[in-house]
Amino acid sequence: MLFKINEKLLKDFPGVKVGVILATGIKNGNEKEAYELFRKQQDKIKNGFLNREVKEHQHIVVWREAYKKFGAKPKEHLSSVENLATRSTKSELRSINTLVDLYNYISLKYLLPAGGEDIDKMVGDLELTYATANEKPIILLGEKEVKVPKEGEVIYKDSNGTVVRRWNWKEADRTKLTENSVNALLSLELLPPVKDEILEKALNELAILVKKYCGGNVTVAILDENKNSIILKNNSTFADLNKPKQIDTSFEIFDEVWVAKEEQEPSVLHSAEVSDFAKTSVGNQEHQIRVQKVKDLEAQNVSAWPILKNDVTATAKQAVEEFKNDFEKSYQVAGRIVSLRLHGKTAFANLLDKSGKIQIYFKEDIIGDKNFEFLKHFIDLGDIIWIKGSTFRTKTGEITIKVEDFTLLSKCLHPLPEKFHGLTDVEIRYRQRYLDLISNPESRERFLKRSNIVAVIRHLMEEHDYVEVETPMLHPIPGGAAAKPFITHHNALDDDFYLRIAPELYLKRLVIGGIERVFEINRNFRNEGVSTRHNPEFTMLEFYTAYKDYKWAMNFVEELLQSVAKKINSNLQLPYGERVIDFTKFDRLNVKDAILKYSDLKENQISEINIDKTIKDLKIELRNKKASYGEKLFTLFEEVAESKIVQPTFLIDFPIEVSPLAKRDPNNPEIASRFELFIAGMEIANGFTELNDPFDQAQRFLQQLTAREFGDEEAHHFDQDYITALEYALPPTVGVGIGIDRLVMLMTNTTSIRDVILFPTLKKK
Repeated sequence: MLFKINEKLLKDFPGVKVGVILATGIKNGNEKEAYELFRKQQDKIKNGFLNREVKEHQHIVVWREAYKKFGAKPKEHLSSVENLATRSTKSELRSINTLVDLYNYISLKYLLPAGGEDIDKMVGDLELTYATANEKPIILLGEKEVKVPKEGEVIYKDSNGTVVRRWNWKEADRTKLTENSVNALLSLELLPPVKDEILEKALNELAILVKKYCGGNVTVAILDENKNSIILKNNSTFADLNKPKQIDTSFEIFDEVWVAKEEQEPSVLHSAEVSDFAKTSVGNQEHQIRVQKVKDLEAQNVSAWPILKNDVTATAKQAVEEFKNDFEKSYQVAGRIVSLRLHGKTAFANLLDKSGKIQIYFKEDIIGDKNFEFLKHFIDLGDIIWIKGSTFRTKTGEITIKVEDFTLLSKCLHPLPEKFHGLTDVEIRYRQRYLDLISNPESRERFLKRSNIVAVIRHLMEEHDYVEVETPMLHPIPGGAAAKPFITHHNALDDDFYLRIAPELYLKRLVIGGIERVFEINRNFRNEGVSTRHNPEFTMLEFYTAYKDYKWAMNFVEELLQSVAKKINSNLQLPYGERVIDFTKFDRLNVKDAILKYSDLKENQISEINIDKTIKDLKIELRNKKASYGEKLFTLFEEVAESKIVQPTFLIDFPIEVSPLAKRDPNNPEIASRFELFIAGMEIANGFTELNDPFDQAQRFLQQLTAREFGDEEAHHFDQDYITALEYALPPTVGVGIGIDRLVMLMTNTTSIRDVILFPTLKKK
């Protein structure tokens, strides 16, 4: 059997390597020891990705980019390694058979795509190639729907058609490995910048394990641009990698990427022109070349960063939108050069400003030979220039500015990310957000949309007669939420203060003072974990309304979110990941019903008699060792139900013990007049009828102090000044907090909070 890689694919994906194992005469049962390796690796993955997103790991990023390159959408079609790792974080994987367990184990350990097929079910030779326009329809394993590979899609193909779609061993047809399989082909795949040695280690270890648990004969080979085909024979023994070495049990993929990454220079770009982009400027050849250009300019008394002398009269978008075929209009535009193509005595470039890009055209006859020489020798990608010229349409139909004059405004000393791939390394994107905004239009649009969302909210609040205020960020006593604060020291006052965890107690003081409708769009700080949904510094909308209750507030929040969705996205059905969030319908459930609806627990398991056993069986830790039944019920909800709520749902009937600032329900003093809104597994809003009885509030604060004594670090402090304020009479009031960052995530179909915060909190390098 001939196994080969198509030469075009090798050119389109430079550096791709495929590790191949042919296992013949094997026994493929269900070895418990093999599955135990797999199971333990799942646990390592789950812990390794704790508070991190699978898709942000460098080994996963390269496959998401590869999928984009051949037209598959990563959000819809995950590579096999991302699928496997994602499911591992949710403990969703089980044993299949020994070979599958082994290659899944290796896939997780090294984070490489892996797969295996029954070679006896293949017809003729096998090739990793591109689908053509007339591929045969196939039925994927475990599915009934007939699917046809799209033209240009990367597939594995034998003489009878597609074997594997989208380079993804989970999307296979007719060749499934079973307990009856005798001859199997196993495959591991690698794309740069993942190191070659990782593939060799992974292939070596998989060969040893297959031999150990399945017996038979094993052939090992690596295919790449130097060796793109191999003949696989059924009587082969170990080849190419020679006799497998001892398994490297010390190898850990998170050491390889997450830990070392903090100290090493990132490397993610894909062309020789910008391969040093992510490195420090010291020793960077491109950097040195550009610095020398600055020196050469200085020798000619030309500043690389001159004072602006000319007006900017238009944006790129304006020049495009105003274009008419019957006349040319002159513009003065400034922006960053993001592409530059020289053709003899002419040049084309793309100029990027705040509104977008426009093509510009230089001709030596128009700008003069001196200016054209300056363009060729001193203008680089990333430089900011001013141009003057008139618009015209090229033969290809693109609206372009014909440059009559230009000036270098600001020299860029580093190359920009390569244009096709953009900036994909999340480490650089978050630490150097300016590069992300330059390179990734979708990121720039996301943050512009965030600004619009905040503006829409502010306008809607003002329309409803709310007054915007600012309250302190330094608090003598942390309050308004259950959270661990950051502590700082005030030198002049020689006293410790706390960064604000919520503005609630100050805003209610203003309601007491007569500002009956008040709101603040505020920054809060909580000294807690970092995850895809948590950042220690975040933005909230918090508002208070006198003479209303929490039931009115739920209706108002519905209207508010619907208005934002309409104004920002012109739709109330918004995509979020693989789901569609429907803002036309808001469900309402109490805590107990939510547990029963979104978990496998039965009513008797969460009864007051049995709840302790249920919590123990699920290995759930209680923050308060003396927790009441209500607190236990709410903790159970957080663990088993919260993350599964997708559509907009108000949770109501909270235990009073977990709502120290909320008024008791008039019909049941054990529950609070409170709601929390959950969407896509996230808490989006929290609101309640405010407790305005100073005696009850003082008693609740005392209960919170007791909770702190029993280990709950997030319990409230006793705020005597706030009690005094309540004694001056807080009118019946409802308060609501809405997480702006998470709301932006929903409105922009973004699954990581760090992608909607311009400068997220990161570990210091």
